[in-house]
Amino acid sequence: MYKAIIFSLLFFLALPAQANWVEATGSSVIHQQDLISARRAAIRDALRQASFQGALQVNGYQAMNQGEVHTDQLSISTQSSISEMEVLNEEVNNGILFVQVRARIESSGSCEGGNYANGYKRSLAISNFYLEDTLSANMGALHDVNERLPKEILRRLQNQDNMRVLDAVRFQLYPDVSSIPTSVSDRGTLTTAVDTATRIGAQYVLTGVVRHLDLQNPELAQERSTLQGIYERMRFQEERFARDFAVDLFIHDGFSGNLVASRSYSTSGYWTENRTEKVGFATNRFWEIDYGQQVDTLIEQMISDLTVQVGCQPFMARITRVDNRNIYIDTGSDAGLQPGDTLSVYRKNTFYDNTQRPYTELQPVDLTLSLERIQPNFAVGEVQTLPEIYNIQQGDLVIAW
Repeated sequence: MYKAIIFSLLFFLALPAQANWVEATGSSVIHQQDLISARRAAIRDALRQASFQGALQVNGYQAMNQGEVHTDQLSISTQSSISEMEVLNEEVNNGILFVQVRARIESSGSCEGGNYANGYKRSLAISNFYLEDTLSANMGALHDVNERLPKEILRRLQNQDNMRVLDAVRFQLYPDVSSIPTSVSDRGTLTTAVDTATRIGAQYVLTGVVRHLDLQNPELAQERSTLQGIYERMRFQEERFARDFAVDLFIHDGFSGNLVASRSYSTSGYWTENRTEKVGFATNRFWEIDYGQQVDTLIEQMISDLTVQVGCQPFMARITRVDNRNIYIDTGSDAGLQPGDTLSVYRKNTFYDNTQRPYTELQPVDLTLSLERIQPNFAVGEVQTLPEIYNIQQGDLVIAW
């Protein structure tokens, strides 16, 4: 006798209807005296611990045969997201770095597909960023931030089990300031996001705008006499070159180009290098100074947020071929698809607003694709009704919420 039991439980360990400040401690072993990597890992661990103080979802699958359990699986996922955070304390003990953080957690339990509930990996292409205020990058020669920041985000997101990140840093989605979304309410449709996503096979595209890297006291960065320089160092010390960092991140749907999520980030730290030193962004020296450490902490928050934000979007794949009742899609086992999985079929329509700007609409049709054959990067399934009745063709989509 074969019996399968599936269960799902939701525990609210904090007040889910509110945002709450919590404290948590993360740890990481220091390998080969690499404090920078250990600090990042410890902050990531602390953010995980903080999110677990929100809502948890427990999913389980248990299969029995003749009274004996032969498959027993349990997974735990957080239903919370981190909206703000700050590092309170760092301490090294017996080769282990402990980092204490204070974080503001918000329940994300209402998110459709939050935390990758259907088990499929979303693919995210990360493009080149745009540096809006180039003059603010002069101190330290940080003009490469538009390329090195997305590469840093790409590198850190590659450790996420539920996401496939693709390198599109060679693509610049914003040719000028006028094409940049300015707020969350902006529709932010970006046709270049569709082009980029289509080229490399991504569901979503991340891009960003580095707004500025301004010194809080720019007059102090000007040339001074030796005596003036000594006086300023004695009076202002590290605060002499307090510096801001502000960036906006945008996630675009790679099928329609619509802006599906955006968020602004900012921090500040002390720039302690000589005014003529060409440090560069995300170099070893950059991470060692106070300003770099504050930016490093902010990037870890970006990684935490992006994992949740992408998980809140539906899983989508392109239809590449229609053959009688068989439909081919451009995603397979690399995204977690398995034989027997079912996906809803959507047709892409284009409509125009009163200024003749084109928009893409995803229209559901009464078709469900049941997958039969799965390959690493594509899959084939069958529908019960001829797709041509609904005008389903190459370029249309299948979606799982």
